[in-house]
Amino acid sequence: METAQTGLVNYLTQFAIQILPYLFLLLLHHFLLAPLFFRRKLIFYIPVTLVLLVGFGFYCFNMGNPILPPQGPQGMFQGPPPMAQEGSVPPPMPMNVPPANGTPPFDTLNRPAAAEMRPAEGMPPQIMPDRGHRPMRPETMKLLMAMLLIGVDLGAMAYVKNIRTEKQIRALKAENQKNQATIEELNRSAANARKAESELVFKTDYKQVRVKPDNILYIEGMGEYLKIFQHGAVTPLVVLMSMKRILEQLPDDRFARVHKSYIVNLSRIIASSRTQITLESGAVVPIGESYRVAVSERLKFS
Repeated sequence: METAQTGLVNYLTQFAIQILPYLFLLLLHHFLLAPLFFRRKLIFYIPVTLVLLVGFGFYCFNMGNPILPPQGPQGMFQGPPPMAQEGSVPPPMPMNVPPANGTPPFDTLNRPAAAEMRPAEGMPPQIMPDRGHRPMRPETMKLLMAMLLIGVDLGAMAYVKNIRTEKQIRALKAENQKNQATIEELNRSAANARKAESELVFKTDYKQVRVKPDNILYIEGMGEYLKIFQHGAVTPLVVLMSMKRILEQLPDDRFARVHKSYIVNLSRIIASSRTQITLESGAVVPIGESYRVAVSERLKFS
């Protein structure tokens, strides 16, 4: 039981020794160095990052590796084998012993002896090419992993920052459109208020007549002339003007075109149906077929 616990503690200790430097490197880069990169302060980011990698490499090549026992030139442990020191095992049988009947010597693996495999005189010794690949040292692998970790951290932070920036841009656009609509509505309301307070000036019968927009009941078009019916007036005012021009001078929140030949004051309507409108004076104005949808929408809010 104690041996298992000791092995577990040793394993956790070795794991912490291997993983803590990466964790420290990631935290230091994420919270201290990466903000410098995204603020475009590369004059500070590059030297500090290089110093950090050099320090991590020094750790990998010196203190991050476990101490191994000394080895011989061919990767074997130095010193005689344990069994040979006891003296209980006889020395191995010599190889390639010539048989008594004079047959060519063969070793135990049924291969020609070393004398048979020697090259002829005058021929250079054959050197077998080394077609294998030398494995990368663990220290170099750790340093490359640290550089990859820094790159992944930068890429992840750039991706998250890009998503946040896009969300902020969309929110700003939506807020800008909302503010623009509010500004346009305020401008239209202010323009309508100015038109309602100002008086309209018409030339008729060689004189100028001033009319307040609120006193107009409805307007009837007759070609190039208009008949302006006013509240309390017996006869309409006949002026030379087009329907489009007079609509531009009237506040659009109070007047609406309900027919190709009629403009009514929405505040003077007392009754309405699908085909006609009744005003305060008792006059009945028809509603054009192409204007019914727009008039019905306007009458809901009038």
